Amino acid sequence: MSRRYGPAPTGEIKRTTGGWAIRYRDAHGVRRQRGGFRTKAEAKVVLDEELRRARLGPLYRPDVTLHELVAAFLDQFQGAPSTKDRLDQYLGKATARFGGVPIGELTALEVSRWRASLPETMRHGAHQALRQVLWAAVKWQWIERNVAVDVQNPVHARAEFRPFETWDEVEALAVELGPFGPLAIFCVGTGVRPEEAFGGEWRDVDLDACVFTVRRSFAKGRLKNYAKTERSRRRIPLRTKVIGALERLPRRKGILFPAAEGQRINIDNFRGREWVPALRAAGIEHRRIYDMRHTFATWSLAAGMSIFTLARRMGTSVQMIDMTYGHLARDAEDQDRGLLDAYDSAGSGATGHVVGTASGGRLAASESESEEPNEVRGLPGSAPERIRTSDLRFRRPTLYPAELRAQRCTSVAADLGPARGAERAGFEPAMELSAPYSLSRRVPSATRPPLPGCAGV
Repeated sequence: MSRRYGPAPTGEIKRTTGGWAIRYRDAHGVRRQRGGFRTKAEAKVVLDEELRRARLGPLYRPDVTLHELVAAFLDQFQGAPSTKDRLDQYLGKATARFGGVPIGELTALEVSRWRASLPETMRHGAHQALRQVLWAAVKWQWIERNVAVDVQNPVHARAEFRPFETWDEVEALAVELGPFGPLAIFCVGTGVRPEEAFGGEWRDVDLDACVFTVRRSFAKGRLKNYAKTERSRRRIPLRTKVIGALERLPRRKGILFPAAEGQRINIDNFRGREWVPALRAAGIEHRRIYDMRHTFATWSLAAGMSIFTLARRMGTSVQMIDMTYGHLARDAEDQDRGLLDAYDSAGSGATGHVVGTASGGRLAASESESEEPNEVRGLPGSAPERIRTSDLRFRRPTLYPAELRAQRCTSVAADLGPARGAERAGFEPAMELSAPYSLSRRVPSATRPPLPGCAGV
């Protein structure tokens, strides 16, 4: 901003003989004055606008239309081409409504009404794109604030999907797919995204080690290579069914799953020409191509694979796995129920296992090896098998202030004598600390040797 340092520019409104006037300093510090306003409210609106121009400087461009802003934003966008295409599609919904409106005149109410008029599946993405482009205008200082942030943008409910029930369904579909049958088994058996399977090549497959390395994807006519640091670039173990499907492929070089013309598969053509007719011929309820990935995730969770491992194999986050696929693991519910029933059937005397203790509820070896009685360790004598962690205040006297350590040590010495007091110094129960302490009770060091834990007090 042009006035980055110093106080923010201010102004004033004053009454004149002809109405109301304003006085302020512009971005260069020059005093300005304007008059002729009929009401004070009218003068305030103009003053606020002038002060806003003074704060933002010469870059302030609220009169730019949304269409011009979108064009400038997409022109400088440096993301992936597919991301740019998606933004262009979403922003087209906004420019169709507000294309000729100056960005400085947009209001949260208008944006909220526009969002409500969109299809439910389009609302979140279109509003997010509009918010993104308005944030760019704020950073460029074209406007002062982003009105889109004042409108809530919840994610729409996900469409329910159905994974394949058994391998028999998948193999029946593979038979109807003909030369593309190994592709279905490969996607269900590895959980890769369809575009990652279309981007696969034979050099990514190691049949001896039974591993497939995801290095690229192919979507919308573009081949995208994954960077080494990306989560999507990963190694996936190949199960026996997948190995058998790959060994049936006629060629062992170039594209892993080529189209009939030898090029990479276009998912839109594959869906209409191969996928849907094969589902009908096999008598299988309609499923999306992406449901093959859902099937892998659901079966993996049911088999007992951890969410962390599954997230790594699928190239996504643990949160996304839990949110999207966890509720479909029907067998996992039976497994959890079995674990709880086994615990209940262990008997009425069963106790929970505490970390750092033995399975029987006793203290861990490091604790039980101590030959000190419970009273010396600061534990109640009536609980020899206590499993809770003892209070560190009883075991570490250095955590107390010097005055408390002095009072405690002298109290022990006075009540039990030198030998017993030295044995219990630093491990006195809390009841002996409850009374008000007094340094006058301290026993002079000349009359008795210093107690352990009381050195330097």
